[in-house]
Amino acid sequence: MRIALGTTVLRKAEQTGHLDGIAVYTQNLLKQIPALGVSSTRYAFLSEQGDAGCTSLGRFSYQAVASAVTGCPLFRSAHIEQNADLFHATDHYIPKLAKVPVVATIMDPISLAHPEWVAGRGRGLKNALFKKTAHWADHIITISDYAAEAIQEHFAVPASRISVTPLGVDENCFKRVSEEQKLAVLSRYNLPSNYFVFIGTLQPRKNIERLLDAFLQLPEQLQQQHPLVIVGREGWSSEALVKRLRGLALSRKVFWLDYVPFEDKYALLQASLAMVFPSLYEGFGLPVLEAFASNTPVISSNLTSLPEVAADAAILINPYVVDDIAQAMEAVAQDEALRQGLQQKGAERVKQFSWEMTAQKTMQIYKTLA
Repeated sequence: MRIALGTTVLRKAEQTGHLDGIAVYTQNLLKQIPALGVSSTRYAFLSEQGDAGCTSLGRFSYQAVASAVTGCPLFRSAHIEQNADLFHATDHYIPKLAKVPVVATIMDPISLAHPEWVAGRGRGLKNALFKKTAHWADHIITISDYAAEAIQEHFAVPASRISVTPLGVDENCFKRVSEEQKLAVLSRYNLPSNYFVFIGTLQPRKNIERLLDAFLQLPEQLQQQHPLVIVGREGWSSEALVKRLRGLALSRKVFWLDYVPFEDKYALLQASLAMVFPSLYEGFGLPVLEAFASNTPVISSNLTSLPEVAADAAILINPYVVDDIAQAMEAVAQDEALRQGLQQKGAERVKQFSWEMTAQKTMQIYKTLA
């Protein structure tokens, strides 16, 4: 089977070195599907010429608007149709094609469900176009049951055209980092050990402001013993948060690391006391699985997809209630038996997820269409 993979987000991430959840998903599909008898060709909606491993299709927005207005397929659809049995849009860039089926992965409908949490310029037009392009897909893949229900609601796509393929977790998360390596990473970032850690882009829905409020409610001694480390690059509408983080850094109780390489992230997880993930909205919540695989206790939001992913392996809190977050952090800090129980449950829970299983379920969908 010949699959054309839309890799626009991955391509951009490879150029910057900053891989987000969509890029990680696409990257792992590319790694896994050859073992399932699939040959893949990479396409990207970029104006510059692609390299030998990726064909450029030009800017997406112009072509999507043209297809929406005229009903005509993508400008370069013939090239795809000659070289593939199916097109998989892995990253929300969904083309209109005439002669090959299209599968689209939609991680979540956050721009439609909560437009206040995404960049506002042209958002109404972008949302309308996103909804239109979703209906060009013959089938939609999403990553949790919660996301599937939200897509039905906001895109008006019937359940029969949606399949859920949960994400996997990088095998490197399971590898135990030596004490020597941990100390080297901590030294590189000038960090103490046994800290609470948060991982994610700085943006409103990640709820970092309330996390900071909760941490600062903890007894002074706990703050000193278990500082808070925020790992994540600046995102949309994060100016005030960045200013606050830089101010708190002077206390040596709150640390902000910006983006870190994957290998350092795993060491930072394994050197932490616990991960706190009080997000207000997730289509999945991959950092929760990464923490489970790293043998790190987790405190997680009880909203959207997170209870589905974490199950009973994390302490679930109401992320809108600062006291709930603080109480969970204090409990984890003071109760070793609680931490050990969470570690054991997390280790069992994460066994149910792998990129190999993600690829296998994706392959089953391909076979029904191609």
